[in-house]
Amino acid sequence: MIFSVIVPVHNAEKYIKEMMDCIIPQLGKSGMDAELILIENGSTDNSPAICDKYAADNPFVFCYHYGKIGAYAARKEGIKKSMGQWLIFADADDLLVPTAIEDICRGLTDASIAHKPFDIVLYNAATDKTPTKRKFNFPFEESKVYQGAAKDSFYKVMCEGDSLNAMWNKCIKRELAIDVLLQDKDMFLNYGEDLLQTAAFLDKARGIVYLDKILYIYRPNDKGLTGGYHIEYLPNQETAWNKFDSYVKKWGGERFVTTVDRRKSLTCSIAIAKLIYSDQPVSVKLSELSNIFNSEFYKRYSQMPLPDWAPEESMEIHRLQISRGALQKLFLSGVKYSAKAVAKRAIRKK
Repeated sequence: MIFSVIVPVHNAEKYIKEMMDCIIPQLGKSGMDAELILIENGSTDNSPAICDKYAADNPFVFCYHYGKIGAYAARKEGIKKSMGQWLIFADADDLLVPTAIEDICRGLTDASIAHKPFDIVLYNAATDKTPTKRKFNFPFEESKVYQGAAKDSFYKVMCEGDSLNAMWNKCIKRELAIDVLLQDKDMFLNYGEDLLQTAAFLDKARGIVYLDKILYIYRPNDKGLTGGYHIEYLPNQETAWNKFDSYVKKWGGERFVTTVDRRKSLTCSIAIAKLIYSDQPVSVKLSELSNIFNSEFYKRYSQMPLPDWAPEESMEIHRLQISRGALQKLFLSGVKYSAKAVAKRAIRKK
């Protein structure tokens, strides 16, 4: 079998049909030796039944139920179940373009790279709002195998920004995925999991190839497994960054440390924004803000400058974080947001 497409599913009943409608025709084509693995991940909506129906109706679709184990563990279970030589990862609320798997297949057999060892094929993506505009400005050459010292280009991009974090724009050799899996048996994360999985794959890959094509459509979803505010967000991120630090040192010694620390500062601002702009009760916002402020990770990194590419919302949060009376100012911002949300709901009811 050539391909296994692995899709963790959590509360995706509004999205999964569109994802299935773009994957199943590609896998069902004559001669396509592939499978689709759905890892149902503790959904509380109708997703489990929908997944089971697709599995019942399509001989190349398989569904497994594990409860809410998290995106990181769900992908790992999909890897264990996979039979394909190459693994394609996707999220249930996104889309593959109609020719994605064919394009990846052509990329794997390109004559210019066919006799060189490589374990990762990276491709570009777009958002659903701008489906023809590349989401990432990667500095990589197409159809070049990055091996040995040349992989430093990927390490640099990985440390300096988040454009390589996602698992959903990579096709991974199963042998590499299994090797990484055996090295990391017990990790449970809902946040920061892409950072760690991608770092491990890049580190161990014999070679990496870039396809300069938009093969994936990303659709932001605040209601997904990692959307909105969750109490484990910052602790999960702290765990991920602490483990990532070992790669930072391995790849560049002290070269990337300051840059990565600024990304940790951005993580702190994102955690604050997720909380104060959430639908949590005001009392919860105050207690959780206090918990965040008292965490060692926040104390260490929150006052550092943000990366130059940080979103404006994070910049504004950060300005409050480093000001006098930061806790009170951020809490008041959360109160104002809650008041506006209540007013909007009241208007809708009229």
